[in-house]
Amino acid sequence: TAFAMSSALASVFALVAEFRNELGFSSFEIGLIISCGYAASFVSSIVLAPLADRGRAPVLLRFGVLLGVTALIILGIGTELWQFILGRALFGLALGASGPAIRRTIILSDADNFGRNLGRIGTADVAGFVVGPVVAIVFNLIGDFHTPFLAMAVVLICILPAIWRAQADQGKRVARYENPITLLKERRVLGALCMVAAYWVFIGAFEPVWVMELDARGAEQWQIGLALTLICFPIAFLAPIGGTMAQKYGSRLWSMGLILGCSLIAISFGFVPGLIPLIAITFVDACFEGIGFTATPMMVSEAVSEDRQAAAQGLLVSVSVAIAAVATLGFTWLYGATDDTTTWLAISVTMLMFGGLGWALSKPSHRELNQEDNT
Repeated sequence: TAFAMSSALASVFALVAEFRNELGFSSFEIGLIISCGYAASFVSSIVLAPLADRGRAPVLLRFGVLLGVTALIILGIGTELWQFILGRALFGLALGASGPAIRRTIILSDADNFGRNLGRIGTADVAGFVVGPVVAIVFNLIGDFHTPFLAMAVVLICILPAIWRAQADQGKRVARYENPITLLKERRVLGALCMVAAYWVFIGAFEPVWVMELDARGAEQWQIGLALTLICFPIAFLAPIGGTMAQKYGSRLWSMGLILGCSLIAISFGFVPGLIPLIAITFVDACFEGIGFTATPMMVSEAVSEDRQAAAQGLLVSVSVAIAAVATLGFTWLYGATDDTTTWLAISVTMLMFGGLGWALSKPSHRELNQEDNT
């Protein structure tokens, strides 16, 4: 499910240029379509995720996929701006409903290996983003720019029989609906979410700034696309290994290592000359991310009780989406106003600020350390 939904989302991103070419949408209108999707995902991940903590994870999974099919059909037949806004918003709702339900099930179904399994989910997400654009390009050539959306809707329909057999995990459940915002009262949850924010500052800023810098250094469009695809492979391959290591050595330490490493690499982006060296360093960064990025959702998971796992993962999704959106807008503007060196320095400093705050807030108290020793 994660792979199919990620592929469908990636196909939407891959066809953004066609919205302008085929339908004449302006840059603002395209931005509005994408922003509505993020906003819908933000809301649904907070509002719907707690239902999975009441044993409704299979229902949310089915609902999310059916809603995704509906959204893709609307995008596949749409010709007006409101139809594309509606389709992208519905797909955002679908992602917000299914994502936390998937993670709760993965975390609680095999507690001894939940780090490795979260890494596998990360692999599925990344692999979907690699395959989705390729599928979109092929079906766009076979038909028109509507065809990929309909093709991805068929893919989601094909996995429905398997999804209908999904069972709820056997973890502890809450007796009634609990507002996930109440989790923000917990210091360790805030610390874990700050770590999440630090990483997603990098993610949100990376693609627009990095792509624009590749273009400024003379890269062709096919070179940019190939580079984006290549850097996904080490992330997908190393994620399960990184999850296992984070579980063994501690998600807090592993998360901080990820943030420190990515912030140092971000600084190097602004100083390395030429096109090929920049791509080479990015590949090194991808290896580093593959080893480390599973640690932040693990850290969020470990900060809450068993019966609030989905709510916590819903908060993680909402923070990720919000931070990525702000980082994209802010650092894109900064890049246009200054240069790449200044922009990457600012990105690094912002990451370290969030990371430092997260490290301080997530420090276990003496009571918690004693409980862990007793366990």
